[in-house]
Amino acid sequence: MKKLLEIVITHWTEPWSVGAKAFDMLSIQRRVDWRKVCVTIVHDGSDAFPNEYFSGFPFKVNQVCIPHSGVSAARNYAIDHCSATWIKFCDFDDMFAGAYSLSCIIDALEMSQKYGYVFLPYIAEMYNGKLLLLENSDVFVHDKVFRVSFLNENDIRFNEELAYSEDFVFMALVKLNADKAKLGRVNSNFPLYVYIQRIDSVGNRQDLWYRNRCDLFKAHRCVVDALMEHGFDHEADVLIARTIAENLLTIKRADQSIDTSELRDLTLEYSDKNAGHISRLSDRDYDCVVLKTNQQNNANITRDELFEWIKR
Repeated sequence: MKKLLEIVITHWTEPWSVGAKAFDMLSIQRRVDWRKVCVTIVHDGSDAFPNEYFSGFPFKVNQVCIPHSGVSAARNYAIDHCSATWIKFCDFDDMFAGAYSLSCIIDALEMSQKYGYVFLPYIAEMYNGKLLLLENSDVFVHDKVFRVSFLNENDIRFNEELAYSEDFVFMALVKLNADKAKLGRVNSNFPLYVYIQRIDSVGNRQDLWYRNRCDLFKAHRCVVDALMEHGFDHEADVLIARTIAENLLTIKRADQSIDTSELRDLTLEYSDKNAGHISRLSDRDYDCVVLKTNQQNNANITRDELFEWIKR
């Protein structure tokens, strides 16, 4: 019997205590035919957990150990070896929000014959204690389930050269290859998934902040190239301005002990190279660029600051 859904959990060095509650929550999912679902942990350079950790669960956990190459490589391994119809990527500490979350997802997948991927409402638990209820995200994979054949037919994979913002690039490729007819949603009156943001995770650690923001520059350029290849020139122009705005913010926020000259030079070179694209943007475009940059990063850069950078 072919599985309907494979739940893929990537793991690096986190102790079992970090993910134990997530597995407990998965084990109490109600109204689920576990013959349709498989659970896989891809250990990115770490050892497998003792099998007794999963004793008593209604599902079998398949553990795969691969050499440490990052979360993108771990997820790509899962795609390449997935035999289920659908795949869902989970972080080690994330969990389903309620006892009927998985059954709601399965119900939707069984009715989703034409869709390439399906959105589901989720909660983001921020490391500052705030809870954000979101219908969907343009950049995360956590609130989505993907049809494996759709990923394979369009050769959509995670960029293994990125240590940060790999979700952003992956979702850009997904959206470029999926029209509205291939997009589905799970109808639910309550969130189905909890994305947990830890202060000590790679994406949030203060000692890695500057490196991660530089990686975001790489991610933006990858998406710009993909947009242009697909003929979305205006969207590419806007993202070029967003890239410069993000770099400006990175340099403003960097600790004084950090040498930002390389990123400054790369940004100015990038701005000069794309001067023709930038000149096509309207004032409204620039207002949107500044607004989205500030909203996403809890920042306060101004349009004048952005113009000053672009005109250098």
